Amino acid sequence: MRKTAAILALASALWTGCTSGQAPGGGSWTAVAPAPLPPLQNVLNPGRGFFTSNLDLFNAAEEDYAAVRAAGLTLAYPYNTWLPRRELTQAELSALQQGFDLVRKHGFKLILRFRYGENGDADWSVIQRHLEQLIPLVQKNADVIAVLQAGFLGRWGEWHCWEATEVCHDGAAEKAYVLDRLLDALTGTDVPVAVRYPADKARYLGDIDFTSDEDVPPPPEPVSGFAETAGLRARIAHLNDCFLSSANDVGTYPNRPPERIRQWRGFTYAENAYLPFGGETCEAADRDDPTRSRGARALAELERAHLDYLNADYHPGMLAHWREDGIFDQVAARMGYRLVVVEAAWTTPAAGEGWKFRLTVRNDGFSRLKRRYDVALVLRQGDRSVERPLGFDLRTVAPGSSATFTAAGLAGLPAGRWRLGVAVRDPALPERPEYAVRFANELDYDGVNWLGVFEIAPPGP
Repeated sequence: MRKTAAILALASALWTGCTSGQAPGGGSWTAVAPAPLPPLQNVLNPGRGFFTSNLDLFNAAEEDYAAVRAAGLTLAYPYNTWLPRRELTQAELSALQQGFDLVRKHGFKLILRFRYGENGDADWSVIQRHLEQLIPLVQKNADVIAVLQAGFLGRWGEWHCWEATEVCHDGAAEKAYVLDRLLDALTGTDVPVAVRYPADKARYLGDIDFTSDEDVPPPPEPVSGFAETAGLRARIAHLNDCFLSSANDVGTYPNRPPERIRQWRGFTYAENAYLPFGGETCEAADRDDPTRSRGARALAELERAHLDYLNADYHPGMLAHWREDGIFDQVAARMGYRLVVVEAAWTTPAAGEGWKFRLTVRNDGFSRLKRRYDVALVLRQGDRSVERPLGFDLRTVAPGSSATFTAAGLAGLPAGRWRLGVAVRDPALPERPEYAVRFANELDYDGVNWLGVFEIAPPGP
C-alpha cells in the first residue's frame, strides 16, 4: 500500500523542513525550503571570490598550495612566476607541471598569466618560442585554469609599455598574434582568455580600428550570450588590474573625449554579465572620486561590474577601507555567484513509477555562474547510489533573480527509503567534490547538496 502524504512529510522532516501537497495532474508533492546560510557567510565555491597571489609555479612549495583552500579561497594567481628572457629548459617546464599537479591535488584553480617583468617583456623571438613551449602545458592543465589572462606582452604582462625601461611590445600585431595562439590552444574548452583593455578586444574582432589611445572610437554592441550562441566574442573576457582606482581606472578605458570612459565602462560591464571578470585594485581609493570606491557606492559598482574574482592581497589600502566601511564581508560573500535553494520538490512514486523533480534557485551574488556545470539528482540508499542527469543550466540564474527548473519522467526506483540531493559538478573534474558547487543553504554537503529523504512504496497489488 502506498505511503500517505503525512508519513512522507514526516520522513522528509527528519532531514529538513518540508510540506506536502498535490502535484499538477495528480499525485502528491513533497517540498523542502532549506534555510539559507547567513548572508555574510562566505561559501567555498569554485571560480569565484578573493584570490591569493602567493604562489610560484617554478618553485612549488607544497605548503603554499595547501594553504589556499585552508584560507577559504578557491583561486590563486601565481604572481611569483616570472618567465626568463630565454628559452625555457626542460627542467623549468617540468617544474611548471609539478606546480599544476599541486593545484589539482589541493583542489583549487588558477588565474594564470605568463609575463616577464615589471619593466618590460622579452625579445619577440623569445615570446614566440615561449608560446610554443607553454601552450601544450596550458592544454594539458586546462581543467585547473579558471581564466587564462593574455599576458606575455608589456609590463607585468598587462599589454602596455607605459614608462617601460626594457624591451617591450604592445602593438596591435603582437597582441593579435598572442590572442590567436591562446584562443586556438583553448578551443574545445570553456576556459576564457581575458584581456586587460576592452578596446583591444574590439580591435582584435574587427569591430573598431585605432592607432593610438588618443583616437579610440566608441565601443561596439556588447556580447549578449555564452559561447554556444555568441562564439568567439564570448571566449574573450576582460580583466581590470586598476579597478575602482581613478576616473578611467588608470588607463583601462579610453578617455578622449571624456565620454569614452562612460561608454567603454558600460560596454565592459555589460559583457561581464556573461564573461568572467576580475583583477585587482591599484590605489587605496579612486583618486579622482574617492567616495566611488567606498561603502554603498562601491557595492553598487561591484554589482554593475558583475565582479567574479579579486586579489585578496592588493591594494591593501582599499581592502582596509572596505573593512572600515563594513562591506568587506559582503564583498567576499557575494563575489561571483551565490546560489540559494528557495524550494526543492518531488512527486511521490510507487516502485518502478516515473516521477518529477522541481528546483527553485535564487542568485544573491554580484554575478552568475559563467561556466556550464553538470547538474544531477543523486539518490542514496545505504552503499547504493543512483544518479539522474537533470540538464539544468544554472548559468541562466542572473544576479538578483530566481529561476525554477523542472525534470519530468524520471526513471522509477526500487522501493525503500532514499536520501535525495543535487550535485553541481565541474565537467572537467566530475569526481572531485572540491570543484563542485555548494548551495548557500543550511544543508549537509559533501559534494552533493542533500535536500531530504523520501520513501518509495512497493507497487500495489
